[in-house]
Amino acid sequence: MKNNKFITAAVVATLALTSCEKTDYDVQFDRDTHVKIMSDNSVSTYAVSTCTGKDTSFVVDFGVAMCINVANLPGIDDVRYDEYEFYAMLDGRKVKGFQNLKDQISDRAQGLVDGNINVQLSGHTDLAVYLLHENMYKAQFFVENGDGQIFELQLKEVY
Repeated sequence: MKNNKFITAAVVATLALTSCEKTDYDVQFDRDTHVKIMSDNSVSTYAVSTCTGKDTSFVVDFGVAMCINVANLPGIDDVRYDEYEFYAMLDGRKVKGFQNLKDQISDRAQGLVDGNINVQLSGHTDLAVYLLHENMYKAQFFVENGDGQIFELQLKEVY
C-alpha cells in the first residue's frame, strides 16, 4: 500500500512538472499571425430523378482557412474596428469568403455552412476563406491592413 502511494505521488509530480512546459517554438507559434485550415468539411447533395431514376448526387469537400492572431499585425489592434482584409491568392486571383465555392454549393447550403463557421469564429467570418480540398495547399494567404500594407501568412496547420 505504501508503494502504491509513492508511485501515485511520483506520477502526479512528474505530470505537474511536465504538463505546463512550453518550448520557445510553441510560444512563438501561439503568437504568430498564421493560417489554420479546418479540412474535414463537406456538403452532400442528393438528387435522384423521379422520371428516370438517375442518381446525380454529389459531395463537395472543402476546407475553411482561418486567419489566427490577425491583431498581432501592424495597423490592426482590434478586429472589431480596424480595417483589414484576409484573402487567398489562387491561380493569380484573389479569393475571399465563399468565392471559391460559389459554383459548387447552393446559396441555401452556403448559408448553413456560413452560420456554423460564424459561431466558431465569434462572428468574424471575414477571417475565413473557404477552399475546395484540391486548392487548400495551392493557395497563398495574405492580410492587407487599412494602411495598404500586405502581409503574407504561412499555413501552419491543416486539421
